[in-house]
Amino acid sequence: MRVIKTIVFTCLLLACLSACGSFGAAAGSGGGEERLRLVSWNVQTFFDAKTDGSEYKDFVSDKHWGEAAYCERLKRLCSCISVLDADVLVLEELENEAVIRDISNYLCSAWPPGKHYRHAAFCKETGSSLGCAVLSRYPLEGLTCHGLDARACSGTASFRKSPSLRPLMQVRIMKNGRSLTLLVNHWKSMSGGAGESEVWRTAQEALLTDQMEKLGSMPAVACGDFNRDIQEFAGGDGGIVILRSGKKKLAVQSPWFPANGKPDGPGSYYYKEEWSRIDGFLCAGRLELEDFRPETGGPWCHEDTKIPRKYKVWNGQGYSDHLPISCTAAF
Repeated sequence: MRVIKTIVFTCLLLACLSACGSFGAAAGSGGGEERLRLVSWNVQTFFDAKTDGSEYKDFVSDKHWGEAAYCERLKRLCSCISVLDADVLVLEELENEAVIRDISNYLCSAWPPGKHYRHAAFCKETGSSLGCAVLSRYPLEGLTCHGLDARACSGTASFRKSPSLRPLMQVRIMKNGRSLTLLVNHWKSMSGGAGESEVWRTAQEALLTDQMEKLGSMPAVACGDFNRDIQEFAGGDGGIVILRSGKKKLAVQSPWFPANGKPDGPGSYYYKEEWSRIDGFLCAGRLELEDFRPETGGPWCHEDTKIPRKYKVWNGQGYSDHLPISCTAAF
């Protein structure tokens, strides 16, 4: 498995680029339509068993957390990944590359060679606890992690009070000469108050808008945990969502919206007895998203209510506080 390592510097919109291979051909340049099954899942603070100093306090080795607990949690995650069976798997809240290797190695014994994830990419800000990963059955190229300097965000009281903002991860997936650009997001959580933290999500939205606009008509999918319900974005009519960067607006498609009306059924996150749809896919360019759904057919959620089985360190039970979401990208 090839893992692309990127170190992200906290500088003003500074992108640190690590490329692998050559640039892919544009979508629509001959050949037939390609399809990829995409799954995105926030797997909830997935740390390994090694104590490096940046872990959350619950994941420092003690009687509840260690090698045995990690191996059991890894085993259960991989059993879920086998059920989800994605061509391209996007995971938020992984600690490091070692976890990616453990996932891939474990799946090697569970899957035939044609299903192995032979390509992977990982990105997180230097010194932060958790990052995002992409595992793929198809080659990955042109990894870029776009770091956002919090000092550039208007409305912030001081840089010293700003949180660590996760970078926007951008990578191309190559299949039969065609490329699909994937932009992986994990925006600032609502801890500390939704209103107080909105400035950071607004800044991350602007960064995503700018990068998607640069792609023009190239097929692109933004996915991940936006920590903002899809109905809180501007737009929504006919599946259209408006992304903003200052006065700039960019129309993208969200599969959360049915042809008419508001989303129904389970969301992706359940909190205080309410569903929200903070995880999602947003697409632009020459492609379509098909068969979108929050995945509720596995042990990661309660069979009757579909509510996610949150992972609990103290007893080692559960999976994640988010549901996986899936779709098929046709490009």
